[in-house]
Amino acid sequence: MEEQAQKTILLICTAGITTGLLVKNMQRAADEKGLAVHIYSAPAIIAEQILQQQTVDALLIGPQSKYEVNRLKDFLMVKAVPYKLIKETDYELLDGEAVLADSLTLLQNDR
Repeated sequence: MEEQAQKTILLICTAGITTGLLVKNMQRAADEKGLAVHIYSAPAIIAEQILQQQTVDALLIGPQSKYEVNRLKDFLMVKAVPYKLIKETDYELLDGEAVLADSLTLLQNDR
């Protein structure tokens, strides 16, 4: 079996607190599936800085931070980072499985 390169998924929201809880659920689901992913969260205000300094393979944005899409859109296009808003229901339920599935779809489409 071919070893896959680790992918990095960043979740952002207003303060990074709720996404921090979601990250734990996503990472647990990824570990159970044996996926090579590193998932972490950060406050939206520093997203541009992170994208400039680190490799991010997919960006998921908390529903309350949807306005960040307009702020980051051009930068995400230049850096070719696929992004998506987290579904409100998945966010509220901290549904790591569902958000991980959305992340994997973004990563697949980016190939």
